[in-house]
Amino acid sequence: MFSGIAYCADCGEKLYYCTTKYFESRQDHFVCSTSRKKGVEVCGSHFIRAVILEEGVLAHLKVVIEFIELYEDTFREIMGLQHKAIIKKELASKRKTMTKSENRIKELDRLFTSIYEDKTSGVLTENRFKMLAEQYEQEQEELKEKVKILSDEIEQQEQESNNVERFIAKVHKYFDLQELTPDVLNDLVKRVEVYAPEKINGRRTQRIDIYYDFVGLLPMSLLQSKMNNSIA
Repeated sequence: MFSGIAYCADCGEKLYYCTTKYFESRQDHFVCSTSRKKGVEVCGSHFIRAVILEEGVLAHLKVVIEFIELYEDTFREIMGLQHKAIIKKELASKRKTMTKSENRIKELDRLFTSIYEDKTSGVLTENRFKMLAEQYEQEQEELKEKVKILSDEIEQQEQESNNVERFIAKVHKYFDLQELTPDVLNDLVKRVEVYAPEKINGRRTQRIDIYYDFVGLLPMSLLQSKMNNSIA
């Protein structure tokens, strides 16, 4: 179920799914592919049983879904405050830079026309004209590429401002979610990162980060804190 979206949190490589006909299915597990191929000295073991991973992701999904079901406006506010101010500032800066670059492109067109007229009238030599023309053309090409990149980034960020609403709309389909299926997982989750297990107070614990479609990482502590504040 997690093939293609489960990764090692340390080295970033995909987790390798292991199963065998000699053991019951609850023994199926994932391990870091780097650790498996190159040894634990390169990247430590990130062993996690598939059933534990499924249970952990399902539990987190239920918290996220319940939060949105009960406190949709609060969720919208959290995500809006977290991203809107940053995106708005970045967009303003990029639009300003793009406008400046576009104006410079137009100015270079005028300069090119001017030096061509100077060459024709004999004010500029052929060599001087070629040198200036090459400089203007190179600068213009660099500016056009810069404008294209900025335009793409602006379009992407404008789309991101609507991502919270897209995610909420998806979650509405799963208010009665009881079971984790591949369809649900692929619809809501983009990436799962598994950390190496560690012992805390004598108990084996293992951190899992879940990155949701459109909104990214949603820490459990953030949701629970806001939920407690809403209840209070």
